Amino acid sequence: MPHETLLLAMLHVVGLPGLALAQASPMELKAEAAPPEPEVLTGRIERIEIEGNTRTQESVIVRALRMAPGDPLSAGDVGELKRRLMNLRLFTSVDVTTHAEGPGRVALHVQVEERWTLLPIPVFSSSDGQWQAGIFAVESNLFGLNKMLVFGGLGGNRGGTLFTMFKDPGIAGSRWTGLVTLNASRTDRERRVNDVITDGYTDRRFDLAGTLGYQLTPELNVGAGLFSLTNKPLASGLGGAVPERGSVHGVTLMAEYLGQDFHFYFNEGLVARATYREGVRALGSARDLQQLSVSASYTLPVLGTHALTLTAMYSRTRGDPFLDAQLLGALPGSRGFTAATLWAETASTATLEYQVPLWSPRLATVTAHVFVDVGRVKWRDTLTRYATPGVGVRVYLRDVAVPAVGLEAVRDPESGDILPVVTVGFGF
Repeated sequence: MPHETLLLAMLHVVGLPGLALAQASPMELKAEAAPPEPEVLTGRIERIEIEGNTRTQESVIVRALRMAPGDPLSAGDVGELKRRLMNLRLFTSVDVTTHAEGPGRVALHVQVEERWTLLPIPVFSSSDGQWQAGIFAVESNLFGLNKMLVFGGLGGNRGGTLFTMFKDPGIAGSRWTGLVTLNASRTDRERRVNDVITDGYTDRRFDLAGTLGYQLTPELNVGAGLFSLTNKPLASGLGGAVPERGSVHGVTLMAEYLGQDFHFYFNEGLVARATYREGVRALGSARDLQQLSVSASYTLPVLGTHALTLTAMYSRTRGDPFLDAQLLGALPGSRGFTAATLWAETASTATLEYQVPLWSPRLATVTAHVFVDVGRVKWRDTLTRYATPGVGVRVYLRDVAVPAVGLEAVRDPESGDILPVVTVGFGF
């Protein structure tokens, strides 16, 4: 899986689009009696009134409602309209009420409270002696049109990366979607077996990709695009074989299903993605490359405030085993390995996680979780199987949809040692 795909997945998981609750956290709801719900009037919608949107354009809200003047409104529609607006990940609260406009006619009143969407996000992660730090600027409501722009970079004791991304969920208000990513990096790649470095080189790459998609349903998006990948590897201080320089230009196919409902520290339901990239000689590719990545995650609420999540991923690469290896480690599914040291041409991983809220003051919620990562990873003639248990804590900020700090303790499946993994912001 390319770095930009990992970053996009992490942005979705940690909250951009994010992780805020509509009115209050579940623990607060237990502490306070809920006010009586106002009566919902039914009939044909005469007009829609929107208040509280100082940055978000009204067209974005109306499009998300998927209702317009002239449509009939039933008693059960109000809850669904709230859900649709909260799933934009732009508001801390949404209230939908009705009032009479005449016989058989109603006015729909939408009151929203917006979140901060322009965020400087510091990033830090550390895993078994490897660290990286940086900052990203993230705007998830660009021009008030629910478009996302990300720009920033990372540096550490294994090199650095610059990354930018633009995502448009509705080009000119249509069902067409767009995604453009650019990744430029110079990093040391090291493959480890039993904590011994067996292969390594310095990877210099420039990866530019663009995808045009179409929203078949509000949850299902499919698309195709082009990418250009240039590699200029160098020998590292370890010596050993160095892959040849080369470039790949080809096509991308993708599909994603975003069927989760937005809650505070977890999103309920199913999210799934599939991406395929293939180099095309007719477009000027100097070598062959085929990459397939399929992932799915399902979260189920348990006991009202707990969350049980099952995540699975399969990836396969056909190309240069060094340049095109998927780099696993310190990520969900392979957290027992040092970051980017478990190389894979074919990888199947799964994670089962149970998360519990511990403390919920006004501005944040602290949660604890237990998990187990399992995997089957193959690189050339090496096959690695593992099962890695771990525990951790996270802090979720209520008005900023990014976990501020995460700390996990994971068992190394090769040595049996406990590996600490620290993350601030989000990680690759």
